[in-house]
Amino acid sequence: MKKKSLFPVINGLMHGCDYNPEQWLDRPDILEEDIKMMKKANINAVSLGIFSWSVYEPSEGEYHFEWLEKTIDNLYKNGIYTILATPSGARPAWLDEKYPEAMRTDCYGQKEHHGFRHNHCMSSPVYREKVSNIIRKLAEHTGGHPGVIMWHISNEFGGECYCPLCVKRFQDYLADKFDNDISKLNHAWWNTFWSHNYSSFCQIEPPFANGERTNLGLDLEWKRFTTWNMNDYMKSEIKLLKELTPGLPVTTNFMQFYSGLDYNVMAEELDVISWDSYPALHNDSEPFYKTMENNSFYHAVMRSMKRDRPFMMMESAPGLVNWQEYNKVKRPGVHKLFSMQAVACGSDTVQYFQWRKGRGSFEQYHGAVIDHLGKDDTRIFEEVKDLGDALKKISKTAGTVIEAKAALLYDWDNKWAIEDIKGLSNNTKNYDAVCCSFYSAFLRLGIEMDVIASDRDFANYGIIIAPMLYMLRPGVADRLESFVSKGGQLLATYLTGYVDINQLCYLG
Repeated sequence: MKKKSLFPVINGLMHGCDYNPEQWLDRPDILEEDIKMMKKANINAVSLGIFSWSVYEPSEGEYHFEWLEKTIDNLYKNGIYTILATPSGARPAWLDEKYPEAMRTDCYGQKEHHGFRHNHCMSSPVYREKVSNIIRKLAEHTGGHPGVIMWHISNEFGGECYCPLCVKRFQDYLADKFDNDISKLNHAWWNTFWSHNYSSFCQIEPPFANGERTNLGLDLEWKRFTTWNMNDYMKSEIKLLKELTPGLPVTTNFMQFYSGLDYNVMAEELDVISWDSYPALHNDSEPFYKTMENNSFYHAVMRSMKRDRPFMMMESAPGLVNWQEYNKVKRPGVHKLFSMQAVACGSDTVQYFQWRKGRGSFEQYHGAVIDHLGKDDTRIFEEVKDLGDALKKISKTAGTVIEAKAALLYDWDNKWAIEDIKGLSNNTKNYDAVCCSFYSAFLRLGIEMDVIASDRDFANYGIIIAPMLYMLRPGVADRLESFVSKGGQLLATYLTGYVDINQLCYLG
């Protein structure tokens, strides 16, 4: 069995959590108790600084890292390692007040106000500059610490921006893609329909909510551009971190089947794939086993982006979340079952949001290892502790890699194209559900399956499932034909091979 250890210093599986000591700097007694209880719970790593920018830099150019350095030191002395985040997931108010261009513009063309989390324009030069400044300071103060073992880039990338900067970048992106020939774009998007031809790339706007919403080519390319732009921003952070701390791996936390970004594109830039697993456990719409089957499928999606190494379950709820329609606590024993499933699917980590519940604000009732009572005798704490013991017993599984012989094809832009079809049933196309159903069928037969993009290598598989492969990328049909001619088995479904990458129908 192949092995590729993600964290040799841990010498086993990671059992960790998001830790927010900056919320408790006025309570040194709590911070001291945290480390004692972490050791009791068998926590060996924490993610730090995800939303700490306003504490690091309360006003422009005024930096405070003493608390962070002290925290990393204390954790390391107690055998707990740090995954250090870049704090770009949420900006301080002073930045938006002084540099309003850093804030996003919504799909109606209105500048958004300060607040929430990912409300920043990825195209903004000033935003990128301020992020670069804080990253340099972070690396200067903590990047060489032996307790820091990974960089966590921002947090849960998502959203889109329609500001003039992004509009101009979109136009330039299109000009480059279509060789500065507007006639090529017009043909690819079939713009003679409804007299939609453009005479210049500068005439093209994104699909504003109060603008052009009927051009399928425009809609698809805007989604691809949003991924390209987000990826370009993420690469800017990674490039700087690799220059400052070349020995540290980087990751960012994906979100299941988030439809706004093509994770297959972004995965190329990361050293390790990680994601946040928050299934609606004990819901009333499906049996428990089905929820777990679906979660196994999502694990396979993430694992398959880098098949030569384990992935990370970066976040999960030790008890419950606070944002689902009904927020239910995991039933007794489910935490261990849920966590061991992640390891069995190829994760080298079980990590939580969060270590300790905050006293206030939006996530004050989101589950945590330590409740507001601050005690270590709760059922949740005991189950986390017991899981930590169990993970130690299977430490030799760390670094093992799953070698699946079956693969399911899944493309984000195929999903976007299917969602845009003005035909079939407009609200129940269910691409994700159909893909998951095939994965579940194989799972019940005891057959592990990778979930890969259609442009990936097919060589190591004996069977490929291609559900609803509506959009055929260039060369995919020939590669599938070659796969079958060499003895591979292909199962395709309805809605296969209707359109090209621009959503133009293939002709007979």
